[in-house]
Amino acid sequence: MLDAAADGVDIDTLPLTDDLVDYLRAEKADGRRIELVSASDRRIVDRVAVRVGVFDDALGSDGTTNLKGAAKARVLIDRHPDGFVYAGDARADLAVWDRAAGAIPVNAALAWRDAVAARAPIEAEFGAAPRILPALLRALRPHQWAKNGLILLPLLLTRAYEDAAIVLAAVATVALFSIAASGTYLLNDLLDLSADRSHPSKRDRPLASGALPLPVAIMLAPAMIAIGLVGTLVVDVNVFLCLGVYLALTLAYSFGLKTQPVIDVLTLGALFTLRLLAGHLLVDAGVPAWLLVFSMAFFTSLALVKRLTEVRGLEERGLISIPGRGYRAGDGRFVLVLGLTTGVASVLIFMIYLVADPVHMVRLADPEWLWVVPAVLGWWLPRVWLLAERGQMHDDPVAFALKDRASLALGGIALLAVLAAG
Repeated sequence: MLDAAADGVDIDTLPLTDDLVDYLRAEKADGRRIELVSASDRRIVDRVAVRVGVFDDALGSDGTTNLKGAAKARVLIDRHPDGFVYAGDARADLAVWDRAAGAIPVNAALAWRDAVAARAPIEAEFGAAPRILPALLRALRPHQWAKNGLILLPLLLTRAYEDAAIVLAAVATVALFSIAASGTYLLNDLLDLSADRSHPSKRDRPLASGALPLPVAIMLAPAMIAIGLVGTLVVDVNVFLCLGVYLALTLAYSFGLKTQPVIDVLTLGALFTLRLLAGHLLVDAGVPAWLLVFSMAFFTSLALVKRLTEVRGLEERGLISIPGRGYRAGDGRFVLVLGLTTGVASVLIFMIYLVADPVHMVRLADPEWLWVVPAVLGWWLPRVWLLAERGQMHDDPVAFALKDRASLALGGIALLAVLAAG
């Protein structure tokens, strides 16, 4: 019914199986005795019992006795020699249903309902059987993999796409960055459980909602990060170092930088820029400072779009702050000004580069086609900010761009211009 594995959990935001809670309250009103007996720590069980407010008694593990499986069954038989009906959601509960007069399978237990029914008559059932693979896919955020396409941009700007070995290495790097990034998304969601569960939209994320079991994320997160690191070491040692810095910065963001205003968005801008740097390291054509500075300004602006959406959401709901974030209601004007400034700066940086010396910095046949890029950005960025100010922007501008027809069309135009420049 509940996902609580350690003390310090924010009990008020833990996901409940609401229809089960309603059923327990109805049974309580009819005079039935209701008890909470869990293998979780006794302190957590007591706090959950207080939150739900329907239990006549509550028992949990105390460091000596682990109330799981057969041990839980023995305790329940001693307490209720005339019989009991048990509601559970874990495979270990099969040992309890072996001795129960009735069963109420919940959520995960519905996946092996026949095994439950073979042990005790089913009185009722609640929730839904977990669909782990779809939940895992959502938690890995495959739509975010599009960001790693930045690794391929240096190939377009230097005509390195004519070298099959470089193309193969770049594609492998995109895949490895995506795998490692998904591992960090899982890790970040594990660290953000309490904050996400209190967030109006993030509470529906697979881990926060309980759709994805915590052990799955705990095992996969480090494994995926390790795969990314080992893989890039095979591809190129410089790319491995770049991914190492990326992961270190991501962890620093997850463990504290995301709570620091301004530093948080600069960190996100740096994470995008590191992708571009990885691509240039593969091309080995030097690292153009202008491109990295442009990237920092542009992606910092996009990160601020997301922060403006969050601040506006706070103001609409009458809240002061978001747990785990450094922005407060009333910061919207500051975020708007800083975001527009960095966005305009990114376009100006691109234009200054084009005026300064495009031929020497980029090996392109017709670099004048690159003027289309700042023209596109000069229209797209203000539009994004206008929609954000109106409250019409998705909380992730990258996801918005992948679904918005105008954004896709403009992105296609910019890509064609870069190809024409080559």
